[in-house]
This record gives sequence, structure tokens and C-alpha cells, in this order.
Amino acid sequence: MQQMSLENLVQYISPQWLHLLKTVERSQFVVLRNGIQKVNEADVAEIMGAVIQKHTKETLYQ
Repeated sequence: MQQMSLENLVQYISPQWLHLLKTVERSQFVVLRNGIQKVNEADVAEIMGAVIQKHTKETLYQ
């Protein structure tokens, strides 16, 4: 298992997607079960979507 920030993961796999993340989302830690070597762009897209959705639920609208 490997733990790293989402920013580092995206920077390593798909740096062109980094601008899509807010600062708080970039600092979110994720756990990679099989290490970074087994992660592909589709995995990163799925992880990013989950993190964005998690932080969107925490946003309060008035």
C-alpha cells in the first residue's frame, strides 16, 4: 500500500489534469493498494471524480 496526495498522483500520471482540482482537493490523501506503478489514467480520472464529489457534498449553498 502507498499513501500520497492527489496532487502528486495526478502530477505523476496526468499532469495536464492538475488545473481541474481545487487546492483542498489536491491536498487530499489517497491510498494506492498496489502502488503507483499499477495506476493508469482511467484510475486517476475515477479517483479525481470521487474526491471532487466528496468535497462538493461538503459545500454549503445559501
